[in-house]
Amino acid sequence: MNGVTERLRVNQVIAENTAQAVVRGKIMVPDAKPDVDKILSTDKSVKVKKVEIVKDKVIVAGTLSVQVVYVALKPDQAVHHMWGEIPFTAFVDVEGAEPGMEYYVKPTVEDLSISRSADNPRKFDVVAVLSIFAKVTDVEEVDVMVEAPEGAEATTEKFKVEHVIGSGTKQVVVSEEFDIPDEKPDVEKILNVDAEATITGKRIVKNKVIVDGEVRLQVMYVALKPEQPVHDLHKTLKFGDYIDVKGAEPGMNARVRAVVESAEVEPVEDPKLSADVVLKLIANVTQTRQVDVVVDIKDMETTKRKLKLDEVVGEDTTQVILRDTAEIPDPKPDVAKVIETKVDKVDITDTSVIKDKVLIKGAVEVQVIYVSDKPDQAVHVLHRRLNFRTFIPIPGAAPGMDVDVKSMVEFVEAKPENTNLNIEVVLKLMAKVTEMMQREVVVSAEGPPTCKPGEIISYTVKAGDTLSAIAGRYGTTVNKILELNPGITNPDVIDVGQVIKVPCEAKG
Repeated sequence: MNGVTERLRVNQVIAENTAQAVVRGKIMVPDAKPDVDKILSTDKSVKVKKVEIVKDKVIVAGTLSVQVVYVALKPDQAVHHMWGEIPFTAFVDVEGAEPGMEYYVKPTVEDLSISRSADNPRKFDVVAVLSIFAKVTDVEEVDVMVEAPEGAEATTEKFKVEHVIGSGTKQVVVSEEFDIPDEKPDVEKILNVDAEATITGKRIVKNKVIVDGEVRLQVMYVALKPEQPVHDLHKTLKFGDYIDVKGAEPGMNARVRAVVESAEVEPVEDPKLSADVVLKLIANVTQTRQVDVVVDIKDMETTKRKLKLDEVVGEDTTQVILRDTAEIPDPKPDVAKVIETKVDKVDITDTSVIKDKVLIKGAVEVQVIYVSDKPDQAVHVLHRRLNFRTFIPIPGAAPGMDVDVKSMVEFVEAKPENTNLNIEVVLKLMAKVTEMMQREVVVSAEGPPTCKPGEIISYTVKAGDTLSAIAGRYGTTVNKILELNPGITNPDVIDVGQVIKVPCEAKG
């Protein structure tokens, strides 16, 4: 008596845990900014830069970004802005974690305090409490019963899971020569290179995941000047490549991570620098499947397997339209003609799940390249950050569930109007809410032991059994079972695993 089984490849949850970390650091008022009289507001975000799994631990390295809006200590009491980044490293105990497993990490800022340092009025001490959630998964193949044997009375549950199609990795070298910006001095010696890789777009074709991304470099260097001051410059390198994933098809789901393995920048000739960044691209392709799984079968011996995985509660998309009128900041000239408008980055700074909704907070960084209205018709660059808040309705979503949010830029444009720039961005946001599900599912089943009328069998009590049900199964009565089992003093109390004698009689 065999039922129908279906093989699922799922990301089985090994374990998950949350840890707290205290981050301490300092931020300085930039030289060009006035002293601080009063802080009006603060904003913060956490960025994960590197995750490493060792045995039973997830190590997380990242940065805490702090933005401060303040009133200047000047007669005009103008409002100014400053910001800083503070690095941190923390770990989360996750029992069963092993190198090479997959992970999901989400840090949040629980508390933030900023106070003026005692030794310098332009220096501020920052103390933040982070909550870091880590989940570790590993791919397992499970044969689950989706159809019980013919005639059997089965209990089924509907599961919506991510069936793992396959994964792939690829090493990519991103190289580029670029000029040092005009406002920066030439380089004598490179002190440090910090690189962060971001996936900006992906799509699936047959057996491949096509990836677009960028590497953001921050280079600290000693300037080629007599006083040898230390400067830093930023550069974004674009890249595109593909990863082979057997079985991938358009319409499936892809998760891609880019890990920076090494980053080097060196001067090649004045005023050029050469960058070489080695990336490891990791792609996982899944397909959302909804299956009816057998979780129990009445009157049959079943073998069960515990599933511990993320079940998809729901997913949906929304469109966000951002409009902004930007004044051209001094000392930049007004705009004669816009050459190019592009989104440098979409930064999802916070996501939270409430009842039937996902709340999303973020910002879009726009770069506008334009020709000035001056006689020299010089080309200039303007950067603008557009903040947004929105939500995506997802029925069934609830606090405590996990959410994954992706973004895609559908349209961006900048148009000059008088002395201003009107900027418009259309953003598509996609949210998927999942909840860890633990269920015991049936993987195989056998009918009850057969016996001829007049025989006595040994029967092992299972969960849900009663003497009345057992008696009916074998055509006998509760009293006859009690006669053979004097150790049963209460007919309403039998234990799972207990072996009892049952007389078999002809049914009907």
